[in-house]
Amino acid sequence: MLESAITLYLTGQPELEAAHDELYPERVDENIPLSLTLLYPFAPPEEAEPHFPALTAFFGERPPLEFSLVRLAQFPGSGIYAVPEPDDELRGTMRALWALFPQYPPYGRPGTDPPPHASLGRHAADPDPDTLFARADARVGPLLPAPFVIHEATLMEMHEPDRWHVRTTFPFGSIRAVFR
Repeated sequence: MLESAITLYLTGQPELEAAHDELYPERVDENIPLSLTLLYPFAPPEEAEPHFPALTAFFGERPPLEFSLVRLAQFPGSGIYAVPEPDDELRGTMRALWALFPQYPPYGRPGTDPPPHASLGRHAADPDPDTLFARADARVGPLLPAPFVIHEATLMEMHEPDRWHVRTTFPFGSIRAVFR
């Protein structure tokens, strides 16, 4: 089954992007860059387009998101990630998006409230999972804090199993800018 996701591409920090690719090499093959997921899974690719007007309005009414990746954390036994702060606007955006599309709960688990995170590796996929956090901290720690100003959300979709591409983007603040 092919899937889609709504993400924030975290660009403009080449060394951090390279660290992501080194620590999470399967994402390179999948064509998933350093990013922060807002909603996964979203609509199946063949069902996504009817949601474009709602997504355009949703993101168009919001200002760009500003945060920094400030430290590393880990999901027990699952993976490591960079923590964004401040996260109030980011969490608010995520929760509002989940409320707009309740048929697509975050990570397929209704009633959950996962923290915003930029994944940097998974224990299950790593050749030495016991040292993953320490290696990530050594590689990424010196690059933090890493500031970002995000001007658009990205709808990614699978075009074949475990192979993703960008379907479209939704600018933040586009509606507000039209009415100023």
